[in-house]
Amino acid sequence: MTTPPTDPVSTGSDESLSRLPVGEVWVARVPHGQQARRTRFREWRTESLWFWPCLAIVAAWVLGEVLLGHGPGFVNRDHLVSTDIQSEQAVLSTVATAILTFTGVVFSISLVALQVASTQYSPRLVRSFVRKPASKTALSVFLATFVYSVTVLAGIGTTLANRRPPAAAVGVAYLLSLASVVVFTFFVNSMVRSMRVSYVIEDLATETRRSLDRVVPRSDGIVDSARLRLVSDPVLIQFQTRSRVLAGVDVAGLVTLAQRHDCVLRLRHRIGTYVVEGDPFLEVHGGRPPSWGEVARCLELGAVRAFYQEARYGFRQLVDIAIRALSPAVNDPTTAVQVIERLQGLLNHIIDRPDPPSAYVDAAGDVRLIRVEPDWEQLVGLSFVEIIRYGADAPQVSRRLLAAFDDLEHRATRGRGAALSTLRTWLLREVEQRGDDLEIVQLGREPDDLGLG
Repeated sequence: MTTPPTDPVSTGSDESLSRLPVGEVWVARVPHGQQARRTRFREWRTESLWFWPCLAIVAAWVLGEVLLGHGPGFVNRDHLVSTDIQSEQAVLSTVATAILTFTGVVFSISLVALQVASTQYSPRLVRSFVRKPASKTALSVFLATFVYSVTVLAGIGTTLANRRPPAAAVGVAYLLSLASVVVFTFFVNSMVRSMRVSYVIEDLATETRRSLDRVVPRSDGIVDSARLRLVSDPVLIQFQTRSRVLAGVDVAGLVTLAQRHDCVLRLRHRIGTYVVEGDPFLEVHGGRPPSWGEVARCLELGAVRAFYQEARYGFRQLVDIAIRALSPAVNDPTTAVQVIERLQGLLNHIIDRPDPPSAYVDAAGDVRLIRVEPDWEQLVGLSFVEIIRYGADAPQVSRRLLAAFDDLEHRATRGRGAALSTLRTWLLREVEQRGDDLEIVQLGREPDDLGLG
């Protein structure tokens, strides 16, 4: 077994972070602060399973109270058919009891099925269940139906004085029950898709593409490195919060902070890294160093990595599915081929773009923030190194990898084909060394867009 002649994946060491271009630096204008906050809120909302259900519960309670107070008037005006109070109480009680039991059974079975799927493909796929709109919609409609039915049932006795049964309120409960059945149908369809690896891979690729569009935009231009104003002995600010994952940063907030203190800030950790309390976290070049409290307000910390500022996390999950499929316990090279196809598409999506900007400037054009993002070689290495390591002896995988390298090299510009050429050489050497049959070796050296069909 040989190792790749170069290390395509950066280790994230301080040495790698200190490599700054000489002469000019790709820069990007800072996104508006409100835009950054909206992006963070949107990501938090997407990751949260309780946000929309809670809103639905509040809305159901308000709707129930409104219809209880005004429902009888609607009935008389519109000549709706009403029933007696006892019948309406029986209907509402049945709906509330049935929907709560239904919700518990549905989500219990779904979580068991999801656990089985995550064990087979990747444990990180559990997050896909939380992020799916179908999951939030189903839980919101089910709980709203229950809360609405209980609210109307609890207040229905107040109509006995005027002898006007709230038929409109009961009619809405009936409509919510029908909506629950319809939503359940779509929810089951979504869960079945979630357990099919093809749809899981496609959903991951789609989400990663959206993240790439945010993380790897086209740079606004270049700036003379003289405007960096770096010093040889910067002030180091330690990470003073309990150890967490750096899920994202408020770029606009950090640039504003650096401008206020007339300094240049340089992050020593990449997005997605686990930062240990007490680690050197931020370099302050010139000016007055900000306090940790000011810096902490610009950080998004969490227990797990997130998509909204880190496209590598999507690559990581796709590769995890591929190498798990290539393990002897699973032995499913076709799934690995599907992953290779998506990885090729993602790399093609950004192949004509410059690497993500390493510097951010303020309105005057002065560099205020430096952070290191993954470049082309690192993304290529992340995409293919482990798949070559575990799948070179599978002709279907090696053939599909060679076809992907051919396509990417054909489109590559600005010398980006070097990393692909290195991986191709390593792959061919691995195929020859692992093969015990000359015909199998020759088969594995031929590029094929379908692997082996």
